[in-house]
Amino acid sequence: MAEQLPDGITRGHLLAAIDDLDHSASHTFGRSVSWDVLYEGRRYAPKAVVGLAATKVTGRPYGPYDFKGGVSTICFRILRENHFDIVAKADFIPLPEEVGKEDEHIEGAVVAIIINRYERDDQARKKCIAHHGCKCLVCGFDFEAVYGPVGTGYIHVHHIVPLSAIKESYVVDPVTDLVPVCPNCHAIIHRKTPPYLIEEVRALRRRSLPPE
Repeated sequence: MAEQLPDGITRGHLLAAIDDLDHSASHTFGRSVSWDVLYEGRRYAPKAVVGLAATKVTGRPYGPYDFKGGVSTICFRILRENHFDIVAKADFIPLPEEVGKEDEHIEGAVVAIIINRYERDDQARKKCIAHHGCKCLVCGFDFEAVYGPVGTGYIHVHHIVPLSAIKESYVVDPVTDLVPVCPNCHAIIHRKTPPYLIEEVRALRRRSLPPE
């Protein structure tokens, strides 16, 4: 897919595009899959916002195949440079390598670089793993046991109380506030808001497993 976005897209163009979306302007962009533009409490598909803004610059219509959306694309760079917040959808959990580590912050400090997120303290993660180990506390999956050395030390760390719900910096207890979970169980935990408890996901697994 060739990138065909023009230069000169301003915040004014993007705001005008959002206004068009609010008034059900015709376009060929679909719903966003993983990310939204958050503006004044409302969510918009990033490619739709940028595509409609590009149309205002060039006068020609843009469609979903004219440019890419997602982390590290020109589309998202335009939104970030014009000070728009890009947030992950509630049922989408970006991997650490998708988010990046442009800045380091204490627990709970808001970062608005690629997405609005709450920075995780790497030392707290290490202490959590040192106490609980690298096996998923829901299903017991062990990456090292299955994949060998390449899986050594790999596991997601789940915040039992979501930092996004606290909305302020606080001191994390790596033993009581954090738990290791595999990506699959982590995704299920966040299938609702507030997230499922560890015990609830364990119960879901027990009900779906065949009797011994």
